[in-house]
Parts: sequence; C-alpha cells; structure tokens
Amino acid sequence: MKPEQLTKAFNRNVETLEERAKMFLETSDPANTQALRKATARLRTSYSLLPKSIRKSRKFKRYLGSSRKLSKATGKLRDIDTVGAWTNSVADMRDKKTFGSDLARMREADLKDAARAAKRLIKLKSPSVDAGDLSPSMVSDRVLNVQARLSKKVDKEFEEFLETQEVEVMHSLRKDSKRLRHLIELTRDGGSPALLERLRSIQDNLGAIRDHDLVIDYLRSRIKLTSSPSLVREEIARRHARLEDFVSKNRGQGHVVPVAPPRVKS
Repeated sequence: MKPEQLTKAFNRNVETLEERAKMFLETSDPANTQALRKATARLRTSYSLLPKSIRKSRKFKRYLGSSRKLSKATGKLRDIDTVGAWTNSVADMRDKKTFGSDLARMREADLKDAARAAKRLIKLKSPSVDAGDLSPSMVSDRVLNVQARLSKKVDKEFEEFLETQEVEVMHSLRKDSKRLRHLIELTRDGGSPALLERLRSIQDNLGAIRDHDLVIDYLRSRIKLTSSPSLVREEIARRHARLEDFVSKNRGQGHVVPVAPPRVKS
C-alpha cells in the first residue's frame, strides 16, 4: 500500500463519517444507524495503519475516542432495532403491541445519548493526513504487522470458538473477522475473493447467532409477559440449530487465513 492510498482512504473515511453523523442527526432510522456504524468501523481500520507518531497525537486520539463512543452508542440502537425487527417478523404474538411500545421507549432513551455523541464528533476539528508525512517503508511495514497480527488472532479465535462455543470468543471472532476483511479490502484492491467471502460468512453467521442472543436476553427480561416463556424456548432452539450448523460446517476446514508456504533459501 502506498502512502497516497492510505492518505486518501483515511481522509475519505473521516469525511464519510461526518456525513453519516449529520444524516443520522436528521433521520435516526435503522438504515442510517447502521451506515454510521459502518463508517466508524472503516475509520478505525485506516487509523490503525497510520504511524504511531500520528496515531498518538492528541488531535487524532481525541477524534478516534469520540468515534468509538459514537459507535458504542449507536450499537445500543442497533441491538434494539434487531429485537424490533424480530418482533415484527413474528406473525402471531399476543404481546407484539406491548413489545413495540417498550422497545420504542428504550430506543428513544438511547437515541439521546447517540445524538449527543454524534454532535460532539461533528464539533471536533477533523483530522487529516498528508502523504508527505508517510514514507513507503513506514506504511508497508505497518500494514504487514497489523495484518499478520490480526490474521493470527482471527485464526486463534476461530479454533477456540469451534472447540468451546463461548459467547465472548464468538464476539471477538465476529469483530476481528470484520476488521480483517476491511483491512484486506483497503490494502489489496479487493484482496482474495475466497478469503473475503469466508470472512464475510463468519461475520454474518456469528452475527445471526448474536441476534438470537439479543432476542433471548430481551425476552428473559420481560418474562412476566404471558407469551415470553414459550418464545424464549423457541428462540433458544433456533440459536442452537444455527450454532450447530456453523460448527459442523467449519470444523476441520483449516486456517481461516491460508498460511503462506515457507520461503526456500536459494
């Protein structure tokens, strides 16, 4: 990756994030919420490739910290929207109206926090990078280090999750698979189609399992409602089936990221 490419990507991601934040403040529907979350994720990817001297500067650290707070706030909205979409998908549910009003109340409260975070980000001075601040070797070394470290982490989490199916490992694997996919897309002009497809598949499948967990947690918190116990059991069964399918299809498939063959000394 050349300094000019990284400079262009980072500056573009800052611009996109601020555009998405303004759109979110105008219309905070699920589509704009998700678009804003994607923008914060892609900014983080390009930021991670910058030299340490730039990443650690006060202006850049402050901006990234603000974007992380915004991502966390919009993440709560996304979770509520996930449960809301599930509620709307269930045809016969006696408590649908009650769930709908309850979720709307929860979303309104979390929306205030997200809107404040978006406004704080917009008010900050936008950071920018000049290609002259980067050397080719500086960028290439950083890209190789970040990608190698993240690839190793994804492989380790992948094997651990297939063995244990622990929720915390699942969350880390899902997030790191997404980060690695973004990194490859940014640095390799699209990267290996097979690898990108596998990372996307892991991300999507684990995201679907997480969506089941969100619904289950919400229903359990509303267990006093008469229809909740049966709905919880049904959702747990669906989650279990999806998890078993993922594990059976991926076990024994080898490394997520193909291991490069050792170099032969001439």
